[in-house]
Amino acid sequence: MDGVLLDSSPIHAAAYQEALRGLPIVNFVYSRVAGMRSVDGIRAVLKENGIDLPNEQVAKLAEAKSRIALTRILAQNPLFPNALAVLATLAARSKLALATSASEPAVNAFLDRNQLRGVFQSVVHSGHVRNAKPAPDIFESAIVALGVDPAEAVVVEDAVAGIQAAKAAGASACGIPTTCSAMELQQAGADLIIDDLEDLLEIGARI
Repeated sequence: MDGVLLDSSPIHAAAYQEALRGLPIVNFVYSRVAGMRSVDGIRAVLKENGIDLPNEQVAKLAEAKSRIALTRILAQNPLFPNALAVLATLAARSKLALATSASEPAVNAFLDRNQLRGVFQSVVHSGHVRNAKPAPDIFESAIVALGVDPAEAVVVEDAVAGIQAAKAAGASACGIPTTCSAMELQQAGADLIIDDLEDLLEIGARI
């Protein structure tokens, strides 16, 4: 969802920085936590900066980050150009799943705002799985729900953690460099790099 259908990476990056304001964060690069659940991303940033906080405080920071991001995404609905048209074309010929580290409220808002309830045969969000990306759980769940073999599944991801999760789930991984660079996605194991969403319409012939 984020970074593939929604041009929301700048929003999430700003939300992290606002939630962490007041802490001695000297090294923050959003691409390093892209694709992670907010609480895991907060923990990663704190660890990278040598900051140790109680779990309760980490949880509050993650809640603040998620609240800030969701408010702005609801206000802006920053869909990538032609995202809805691409989804409609793909849904007419393939089974689609939405698998995202986003929260349940964020996913529901995205689906309802853009009238996409009937497009996806499976929807898996962060609350459905124990282990978040780069663990394969979220994609394994989506693939099982679709009833396809992992080797027949193609995951589209903008983040290193997502590419790693897709490969661990046994799927082909298609990278789109909206958040992480093409080189980062390739190094993470992407089988293919596309330039924009319209390239997905040709992906069947390219993998």
